[in-house]
Amino acid sequence: MRRTVAMVALTASIMFTAGCSTAGGSGTGGDTGPFSAVIEDAPTAIGVSDGDLWPSCWSDDDALYTANGDGAGFGNEFSDIVMNRVTGTPASDDLEGEGLALGDELGQVWSGEGFTRKPTGMLCTDGTIFLAVQDLARDFNAAPAATIAHSDDHGQTWKWDTAAPMFDDGVFTTIWFADYGQDAASAPDPEYAYAYGLDGNWRDSFSDVVPDPTELFLARVPVDSVQDAAAWQFYAGEPGDAEATWTGDIASKRPVLIDERRQHDLSVISQGGVTYLPKHDRYVYTSWTEFTFEFYESPTPWGPWEPFLTEDFGEYPWDAEQIGGYGTTIPSKFVSEDEKTMWVQSNVCPCAPAGTTSYWFGLREMTLEDSAK
Repeated sequence: MRRTVAMVALTASIMFTAGCSTAGGSGTGGDTGPFSAVIEDAPTAIGVSDGDLWPSCWSDDDALYTANGDGAGFGNEFSDIVMNRVTGTPASDDLEGEGLALGDELGQVWSGEGFTRKPTGMLCTDGTIFLAVQDLARDFNAAPAATIAHSDDHGQTWKWDTAAPMFDDGVFTTIWFADYGQDAASAPDPEYAYAYGLDGNWRDSFSDVVPDPTELFLARVPVDSVQDAAAWQFYAGEPGDAEATWTGDIASKRPVLIDERRQHDLSVISQGGVTYLPKHDRYVYTSWTEFTFEFYESPTPWGPWEPFLTEDFGEYPWDAEQIGGYGTTIPSKFVSEDEKTMWVQSNVCPCAPAGTTSYWFGLREMTLEDSAK
C-alpha cells in the first residue's frame, strides 16, 4: 500500500530555518518546492543480507558498492563493518550481493574502548571507491572521529592513513558524499567531490552527551585528494548564495541547512544521503528521526534546502505493513531515467522496541511528482 505525501505545512510553533531565513520567508509553510511524493509504507525489495546503514555508490563496473554496520552483510561472517557488491535492481526483483571485505580490512577504531566502526558514506569516481568510516559510541550517542579509506580494485582491498583520523573532536565526523550517478558521471563540477557532514552525532543524541545535530554542513575536495584532510574546503557562506564561499578552516564552516524542528521530541537532521537528479537539476537530502522520514530538496549543494516530505510512521510498535527506518538513502543506480521513480533504503534494528525489524538491504519505492509552485 502506498501513501501520498505532499509538502507538510510548518506551523508557527515548528520553525524551519535556513541560515538566518525561514522556509518560504514566513516559517508557516511558504513555497512548497517542486516536488510532491508518493512512498511505500514498507520495504518491498529485499536483498538476502544482514546489517544496517548501507551507504552506497554506483561504480564504473555497473555494480552498487554498499557498506553495512553490525552484521554479515551479503557474506557469512559478522562484523561491525562489511563492504559488499550488489547487482540487479529492485524493480527487477533480482538483487544479489557478495561480501568483499570486513572489519580491520576497512578501517580502525580511533577512540578506544566503548567505540565501534560505522560506515557513513561512499563515493565512486574515476574507478576508485571511497568509504567514510566513523567511530560511534556503543550506545550510539556520540561520534568523535572519522576517516576515509579507498579501494582501487573494486572493493577487494582498502587503504587509509593509519596515523590519525582525518576528522576528530566530534567535528564533521558523520560524512557522506553527494551521489552523482555511475562513477560520478553527472557531477556538474567533476573536479571536486562534495561531502556533507554533521557535528557531534549521527542523529539525536538520546543521552544528550553531545548536542543533537540541527545543522548540516558541506565540504568539497579535489577528487585526487579525498584522503588529504588539508585539501578539504568547507562552505562558509549563507544557504543558497548565488556564489559559494569556501574556507580551508574547519572552525569557520557554516551550515547549509539549519532545522531546529523536533518530531516526537527528536531532532530531524540525521545521517542520510544526498542524491543529485540531473534532469531536474535538484538535490534530494533524505533525513529521518526514530519515527519519521524528513526529506528536503535544493537547487545547489549549498541550498536553499526546503522540506518536501514528512512521513510519520507513528510511535512503536510497528508492523511489517507500515515501518519507517534510519540511515535513509536513495542509491542513484535505482533512480529511473525520467527521475520520477526511485528506491529508498532504510533499516530498523532488532535492538529497538519496534515490534518488527528491517535489518537488511531493503528498498521501498518512491515516486516524485512535479508540483506547481
